[in-house]
Amino acid sequence: MLEKLRLANPELDILHVEDPQFARYGTLHPTIHLPEMRQFLYSVERTEFEHYVPCEERLMSLPEADQFKDGLFGQVPCQIGWYYGNCDRLNAVEYHKCSEVLYEYEDCVLILGLLWDMQDGGLDTSAMRVFYVPANTCVELYATTLHFAPCRAGQAPVMQIVAQSLGTNTPLLKPARTAEAEDRYLLQRNKWLLVHPEFAASEPEAAVGLRGKNLAVVPVASV
Repeated sequence: MLEKLRLANPELDILHVEDPQFARYGTLHPTIHLPEMRQFLYSVERTEFEHYVPCEERLMSLPEADQFKDGLFGQVPCQIGWYYGNCDRLNAVEYHKCSEVLYEYEDCVLILGLLWDMQDGGLDTSAMRVFYVPANTCVELYATTLHFAPCRAGQAPVMQIVAQSLGTNTPLLKPARTAEAEDRYLLQRNKWLLVHPEFAASEPEAAVGLRGKNLAVVPVASV
């Protein structure tokens, strides 16, 4: 799959998520397996281009959830949600002040940046790296990693479990009104978002902060 993606996307330097360069962005958890959560996710009716639920009580109540609650999040409050989507380009980046743990059930591609690469209130997308993630991989993205929705690698949509600190990606309790410059990026609780100009109409309340190309991935099924 990786070689096919590279042939379909010669302008992108696509690395495998097991490449040592990924260590700046996150880590892998090969002992995590979520078959019961898979059964739930694949039973969801997929009627939209993409859909995200930050916290799903039916997932939180499964025994598999203890792998997140007791292990990966160190027994502090967390939430487990789900996402499906058919994205094929970057569009935006977000960051949280906690790790984000993803379990990918289908092959996908992550486009990632680093918080310290932001300059003059924005990020040039040429500084971002592209990683192929094979199906059935558990990926942790560090708090300093800029990311957004994964892109499809093939014909199947992105199908993922998403775990974060409790309350992340939910509506703000009140407007952020401090002297911190990054407040303009705070769109939801624990979610700082910068969009590409091409995506600004889809997120009218978000700050435009991406410069350069809106990086796109050609899934191999369309070649």
